[in-house]
Amino acid sequence: MLKIIRVILKEIISKRDFSFLMFSLSLFLLPISINLSTFTFLASLLLKMVQVLLKRNKLFSTKGLKNSSIVGLVFFIYIIVNSVIQVGFEITIVHFEKSYAHYALFFLTPFLLRSKKENKLLLFSFFLGSVIAVMYVFFYAIATKTTYNRQAFLNTLDIHHTYLSMYLLAFINFTMLLLISKFKKLKETIKLGLFLVILVYLGVMFILGSKVSMLIILLLFIVHAFPVVSKNNVPIYAAAFMVLLTIVFSFSQQLNVSYEKALDFRLQIWEVSYNTFESSPFFGNLSSPEKDILNYKHYLNGKYYFLDSDLNSHNQYLSILMKFGLIGFSILFFYLVNVYKKVSERTSKTSIKEFLGFLVIALSVCYIENVFDRHHGIVYITFFYNYYLVEIENNEN
Repeated sequence: MLKIIRVILKEIISKRDFSFLMFSLSLFLLPISINLSTFTFLASLLLKMVQVLLKRNKLFSTKGLKNSSIVGLVFFIYIIVNSVIQVGFEITIVHFEKSYAHYALFFLTPFLLRSKKENKLLLFSFFLGSVIAVMYVFFYAIATKTTYNRQAFLNTLDIHHTYLSMYLLAFINFTMLLLISKFKKLKETIKLGLFLVILVYLGVMFILGSKVSMLIILLLFIVHAFPVVSKNNVPIYAAAFMVLLTIVFSFSQQLNVSYEKALDFRLQIWEVSYNTFESSPFFGNLSSPEKDILNYKHYLNGKYYFLDSDLNSHNQYLSILMKFGLIGFSILFFYLVNVYKKVSERTSKTSIKEFLGFLVIALSVCYIENVFDRHHGIVYITFFYNYYLVEIENNEN
């Protein structure tokens, strides 16, 4: 793997594709420093425009990336025009940076990816950054004699535990599929190493206390293991599933807030979000920022304890529906259509399975968080979607 990465890196440097290198750096920094990751992401976009103008690079490396960008641009134009119609041009400008600017990544991120082979450098950079983030906080906690928990990551790296867990789940998705699909072909030392990595990451997520992440691990195992279950391997997979189930049960016993209480808390917010959507189902409500609308509704309902928390919908689906309506939600559906149209006889089953694993992670986390509202979330979603889009579309070796 490292040898392949070195070869790819040399090729990128020889092509002077500084935009791609900067984007790799941005993904490496994503778990480590939100400010540096944002800065390098913007720098990679600027370099990309310069390279395109100098005709050193094409704007899009594949047709799928072009279609992805078009869908994102249509969505972005829709929400801006929708805002102008609802609240006027001046208010739209005032709210632009906090409410709309981040959605530009839907059409900007596809500019930065390249071929299937070269994109391996991006994946490696992201995974390496995640490993270093976990190790850095661990040794920092030892040096400062503090507890190694979710608060340590928040204080040290300013990253919410849900997003860090999402990053680790991406690696587990990749590793778990590798183990299941190529178990007989892998050397014993590699198998052991992959098992140890999964166990370490499970331990970190156990410490982080992300409830949804533990359930996602079970779903990933089911998605990847079920298609290859046979009479010969049923005992192995059944035992592995029982081990994971035991870990999840043990995890639930250690929680300060149970799954039931956490869901009850969100259900109260979701009810208000859905009622807001019902009042304007087609175009949504952009009269005020999402939190202001919800806080006002909580105030009218007498739920004053929500006002101090200043919470968003905590559900990406409801957030999109209440803000942009069914029309906005329907536009995003074309991302799945785009992937479906790129699947062909040449598409490897591994690429499809990896993408399905990514969908399990992304769709599950979107159920309990507004993932698009943070750089940590929207970069993750737009990168991995376009990464697997190229994997499915472009099957070069």
